[in-house]
Amino acid sequence: MLLIGHYEVDIDFESELREFDWVRPRWKETKLIACSPFRNEFHPSFAVSYDKNGIWIDSGGEGEWRSGRFTKLLSWLRNETEEETEEYLLEKYFIVGFRDTDELELSFEGWNTEKKTNEVILLSVLDQFKFIHPYLEEKRGIEEIYQRALKIGYDPQKKAVSFPIFDKKGQLVNIKFRSVTDKIFWYYNNNPVRQHLYLLDLVMKKKAKRVFLVESEIDAITLFKNGFPAVAVMGGSLTKNQKRLLLDTGIETLVLATDNDKQGRRLKKSIHSQLGGLMNIEEMSFPDHYKDVNDIPTAELIEYATNTNELTFDLVD
Repeated sequence: MLLIGHYEVDIDFESELREFDWVRPRWKETKLIACSPFRNEFHPSFAVSYDKNGIWIDSGGEGEWRSGRFTKLLSWLRNETEEETEEYLLEKYFIVGFRDTDELELSFEGWNTEKKTNEVILLSVLDQFKFIHPYLEEKRGIEEIYQRALKIGYDPQKKAVSFPIFDKKGQLVNIKFRSVTDKIFWYYNNNPVRQHLYLLDLVMKKKAKRVFLVESEIDAITLFKNGFPAVAVMGGSLTKNQKRLLLDTGIETLVLATDNDKQGRRLKKSIHSQLGGLMNIEEMSFPDHYKDVNDIPTAELIEYATNTNELTFDLVD
């Protein structure tokens, strides 16, 4: 049982973890042992205990990333805030357990399951992160001109690249920080990020009709800088609000370019079922030895993504 807010929720920990790809996993009756998802390692030193409410321990981790609650781990795997993960688990395991509507309403008093309202963040907050770190250009091929155009910065104190997240109107609603030394990330505040699509404000500004959909911010930037409008769901699933955004913004053709892994294939299938018949759906295929869009050499990426009957756009005007 996992305590979420005031509620004890019976979570299928193993089922949730099996939704993701793990390095050298060993699935035991009461725990998962695998290589840490937060950093690169070859000998498994990470464990999640099902019989201890999903508590995880990373023997090689440091500080708050050495151990924690299941919701923290799952929010990292799902690429969302911990509050969003708690809402997901409550909706999946807790709400559906009720058969009596009155009981449901009484029991849920005090827990807001409605869509949270975003607080707009002043752009001046980004001033403290107006630095450039070589990580994005050297490791991911995102040159400084594109980092500046998207207001991407760097927090020298926490050694993390900052990705501002804007709503469709171009208002700042959150900031994602990605460590340059390992795989951990976190957010500036608890504003839900999965209500938005990364770079949708740019897509709307360009009035793009043919748009690529990817999972990560870096993949969306990679496509956009090569002339192909793209949005990122910032996770491994399409939320109801993201679906509504896609349908309301004039996009005619959606090209799926998700990761070459279990989560990416699942996302493609989900989008086909949710949006098929409501807009044109295409897929961008690329060889299995490439993990994601950013992993593909530029010349090959352009070849896979180009449609000679469609216009392309330049990210930097």
